[in-house]
Amino acid sequence: MALPSLACCLLGLLALTSACYITNCPVGGKRATMDFDVRKCLPCGPGGKGRCFGPSICCGDELGCFLGTAEALRCQEETYLPSPCQSGQKACGDEGRCAANGICCSPDGCHSDPACDLQAAFSQR
Repeated sequence: MALPSLACCLLGLLALTSACYITNCPVGGKRATMDFDVRKCLPCGPGGKGRCFGPSICCGDELGCFLGTAEALRCQEETYLPSPCQSGQKACGDEGRCAANGICCSPDGCHSDPACDLQAAFSQR
């Protein structure tokens, strides 16, 4: 009786730990489907005005970023979806995307990045 229970627990753990966002997936995982259209990550935050950038990161132009807060809880659901997603418009930093004005986020965290500054983008045109 203990052996089947152990096997089920191990399979469950494997399923939970094999999820990844598009930027940190091993080649052959979700990255293998990059030839297809990449969907937008789940909406999050107040009024659904943000997008998930990681399992505990929710950002939006009007909101800024929420890291590890109740507003970002919905982003944990992204881990269980089989297809890759991508938030943000412009690439920035190491495998990040511009998440809000002046902020670059990857699934691992966020940092200030002048490449994501909206005022700088308009002044360069």
